[in-house]
Amino acid sequence: MINFISDIRALLSDCGAPVHAPRPMDFMQFPCILLSETANEVYARADGQPHLHEVEYTLESWAKSLSETHALSAQLDEKLSSLGFSRTYCCDLFDTDTQAHRRVMRYRALCDANRTLTQ
Repeated sequence: MINFISDIRALLSDCGAPVHAPRPMDFMQFPCILLSETANEVYARADGQPHLHEVEYTLESWAKSLSETHALSAQLDEKLSSLGFSRTYCCDLFDTDTQAHRRVMRYRALCDANRTLTQ
């Protein structure tokens, strides 16, 4: 199975916010980034073998202010785009429990068995 979690985590390591797996209990130190794989499936087959895979990752940027969330999201968008992923979804939310802003963004790409990304 094709997986880019380690690549994305390494790429985001210099964004100034820790990167967590989905919803750790202690992530409430802001700003922070949540990273999860939300799709990973065979997209096309050739000669009965997987030829293209569809991968999708969701990133959530959390911060105490909307401007800080947007600044962090801009960095995330630039980095994921540089890998070859396309943003397919973006939504701003406010979490009343933590009184924090978050921006949820989804990124998608197709890749071959050599992990070469295409759109």
